[in-house]
Amino acid sequence: MGSVFDLVLRRLVQGHPEQLLLLLFGPNAPTFVRTADSSLPQSERRADAILVVEARGERFAVEVELQAQADPDFARRLLDYTIRVHLREDMPVLPVAVFLVPEAEGTAPPYTFACAGRQVLSFDFQVVRLWEVDFSQPALQAATALLPLSVMEARAGPERVAWAEARLRQEPSLSSAERLDLLVVLGTLASRRFGLQRLSQSLRSIMLDSPFWEEQRALERARERARTLVTFASVRGLALPTDAEQRLAQLDAVTLEALIKQAFTTPDAAATALLAATRPPEH
Repeated sequence: MGSVFDLVLRRLVQGHPEQLLLLLFGPNAPTFVRTADSSLPQSERRADAILVVEARGERFAVEVELQAQADPDFARRLLDYTIRVHLREDMPVLPVAVFLVPEAEGTAPPYTFACAGRQVLSFDFQVVRLWEVDFSQPALQAATALLPLSVMEARAGPERVAWAEARLRQEPSLSSAERLDLLVVLGTLASRRFGLQRLSQSLRSIMLDSPFWEEQRALERARERARTLVTFASVRGLALPTDAEQRLAQLDAVTLEALIKQAFTTPDAAATALLAATRPPEH
């Protein structure tokens, strides 16, 4: 099961498919046909959103994944999802990665691998970077579900938070549950970008009462432990992969604490364990 924030984001994009297509494709977005089941065949995984669309007489599925944090295996996972959607829906699939923050973006597409001197796979996917989206476009400004995402635009300042909150609170078409979901996303992204002190008192109260807040604090603790281990590796002269900190931050708290304790008590063994924990998977 994903984190609370992942589930809220998933509900956001699944509940507003036409607005999501505007974000992904702009004014020339394909025509929305239907939402497909986001569960994937022969897997416990679930995509963030799968939309069946039509453009210029071609019908295809758009498989959307939102990333709010680094994942070194993201491209492999997206490839897995794309194949599963293609097999189930029996139609072409356009995979789209939506990166909420720059640190969530990994290696640029295509994802490739070779074997025996031959390129076996080249998997391409579309990328949407929220900080590059121009949310001043009238169509995007009218898309209520996208307002929380607009605070990540590079040109947006703290005043964007107050504007988006006021719009969400005044929007009559939103149910209480939808409004709360959107305010949680807004508060989460705004506090991440501008700091908790930039939130209104009411929005801050919503955030502190949200289950996601504890998740966010746990993620920050994991990042701090990962940075400690990377520093240990640097002092020991270990050559870690460039994404080592990201891989370490994905380990559970017990494993990270054990590695840090080992670094103080048996540093040679800790170095071996650290190299194993950060080794990229073999294709």
